[in-house]
Amino acid sequence: MVLKYNRNEDFCFAEADKNEECYLGKADLKMGNNGFFDTSLKKSDKNGCWKSALQSEYLYFYFKLRSNLQSMKGKSDTVPSQENRQGIDDRHQKIVSVLAAHKVALWEYDIRTGVCSFDEDYFRILGLTEAGVEFSDIDDFYRFAHPDDVSNYREAFGRMLASDTKNACIRVRCVGNKGQVIWLEDNFFSYQSDEEGRPQKLVAYTGNITARCEGEARIRALEERNRKVIEALPEFIFIMDDRFFITDVLMASGTVLLHPVEELIGADGRTIYSAEVSDLFVRNIRECLADGKIREIEYPLDVESGRHYFQARIAPYEKNKVLALIHDIGDRVRWSKELIEAKARAEESDRMKSVFLATMSHEIRTPLNAIVGFSELIAAGDCGEEQEEYQEIIRSNSNLLLQLVNDILDLSRIESGKSENHFQPVEVTGLLDEVGKVHSLKMTAGVELKIVAPSRSVWILTDRNRLTQVLFNFLSNAIKNTQHGCITLGAVQRDGWLDLFVSDTGCGMPENKIPLIFNRFEKLNDFVQGTGLGLSICQSIAERLGGYIDVQSQLGVGSTFSFCLPYRADAELEVAELQQPVAASVQKHPDRKRKVILVAEDVEANYRLLAALLKKEYTLRWVTNGREALHSFVRERPDLILMDLKMPEMNGIEATERIRSISPDIPIIAVTAHAYYTDKEQALAAGCNAIVSKPYAIADLKQAIERWINPVPESAVS
Repeated sequence: MVLKYNRNEDFCFAEADKNEECYLGKADLKMGNNGFFDTSLKKSDKNGCWKSALQSEYLYFYFKLRSNLQSMKGKSDTVPSQENRQGIDDRHQKIVSVLAAHKVALWEYDIRTGVCSFDEDYFRILGLTEAGVEFSDIDDFYRFAHPDDVSNYREAFGRMLASDTKNACIRVRCVGNKGQVIWLEDNFFSYQSDEEGRPQKLVAYTGNITARCEGEARIRALEERNRKVIEALPEFIFIMDDRFFITDVLMASGTVLLHPVEELIGADGRTIYSAEVSDLFVRNIRECLADGKIREIEYPLDVESGRHYFQARIAPYEKNKVLALIHDIGDRVRWSKELIEAKARAEESDRMKSVFLATMSHEIRTPLNAIVGFSELIAAGDCGEEQEEYQEIIRSNSNLLLQLVNDILDLSRIESGKSENHFQPVEVTGLLDEVGKVHSLKMTAGVELKIVAPSRSVWILTDRNRLTQVLFNFLSNAIKNTQHGCITLGAVQRDGWLDLFVSDTGCGMPENKIPLIFNRFEKLNDFVQGTGLGLSICQSIAERLGGYIDVQSQLGVGSTFSFCLPYRADAELEVAELQQPVAASVQKHPDRKRKVILVAEDVEANYRLLAALLKKEYTLRWVTNGREALHSFVRERPDLILMDLKMPEMNGIEATERIRSISPDIPIIAVTAHAYYTDKEQALAAGCNAIVSKPYAIADLKQAIERWINPVPESAVS
């Protein structure tokens, strides 16, 4: 590049080839024979003050060189020829043309006067003329500037004037008369310094950068759209190459990953995933890149917190890379498993229902067949000496049918969650004796019942009725399956536990069948009558009481069923405290030879049954509703009341409450056909001392009456 200066024209010109870099700054100027200064501008080192420019930046070095003319004036008296002047003009025009082609125009600002001077075609080059924008000075310019940009431009222009360098780049919008927006960019440089070196003028080149700004706006819009898309993603995006390296991670702010992002970017996927999952990714990535089709895969990922399940949707991205949209499907997998499990439970429930109906049909019809058949024989009067035997068969089958109904009710309560426990102190030795007496009459000929009780009185806090129910079931099964030898009922203490057991010398069970016996409708012997519900109910009772059932059995030798309950030694003290008020609260009637029982029962058949059972031992008074029961209590002052809960005029609950307001001591036993605990709870809350469910076993009824009508003396309690 050649620098040429003409003294008379006060003009300096530099020209470069299209692809040549230009360097401006300090140069060694030498006077040539042609009267011009010729110098080649060289690239400066990092400590120099040279300036580089490309073709589109002709303006910079054009005015820079012009600003340096003052130092060159007076150094040559040589006057250039007309030919050389024409050449300079041509070259000057070339620069102006290049600037105009790039929509760049020139203007000057006099720092001293504030006067602006605009280059020829300034407004046309910048496209302002067509928009109806034309101004003569800075203040006039502000009329066309965008309102949002005026303040910023004023501040930037003021800072530039106040600076030492007087260099600045300011971007501003102009608004045409039809609302057209034109983006301008002013680049300011200072020149014509005074004697003290202070700049006197500013030169600016202004570029129309509307296309650039609109492009930038589109880019920002795309970036914002992409940001919103990423924010809306359910999870996150991996950018992966065909070697399964993660090159980038895109995700919404606040997304929490199983691995830190800094560990994922640039990582080999094989360090994160198992070999099986890695092979799955690599295969699908390469297939996606080969045919351009989207792939979907599902895979597990094991981390310290456990196993997680994900879905990856793989799509081509660029060259050898793919986008992998990763979605956590743990909830879906879990729901799928739950649906499968629910379906299995529903199918099992349906199967169990069918089994239940079939079993119930068989188990109900079998005792009913005996009851109906032998009842007809007795009614016909043709049984003769076998009548007593027939009656016993009817009784045993009635008990079996009753047990069946009770089992079904228990099962219903357990499944509905309405089965509740009522803890109370229970003396173990007395309980074993009571249970043993009931079952001693049921023993098969040739089978002995033994009771092994603790050597001293042992008390335990538990639900007496439920405990009795479990022992009854154990003994019933033992009696069914034992044809010779003995059955042992007992209790054994060990550390923190009390084991109540039933051991027999019966047929026993193979080891592989023991885990199955607690399943519903599972029977030890398909040819022995029973519902197959008893042991399942017993297991549920044991769990609710905080214990468990243990089974030891050997085929052909016998079995031992143990009900293991938590045991506290201090339970005995609580029992003593509870029993004393009970004994003291019962009023005695020494003047009476027989105890009086008031029976509140609206069904005559039920009263006649009670009368048949109790008239030999007690004097009975019968009323048919709660109101009569209240009046009879006031008149008769009975020793005990058998209160039906469902009666006309006044039900048993209300009658009990009224009687309790008169006397807190009279024993009241509720006799009801309602089997759910909600009804029983109401009766207990009203003031009933005990509850006997219909149909009741004679032994259970007499035991309850005896307990409350003939209480244990206080001396015995102490």
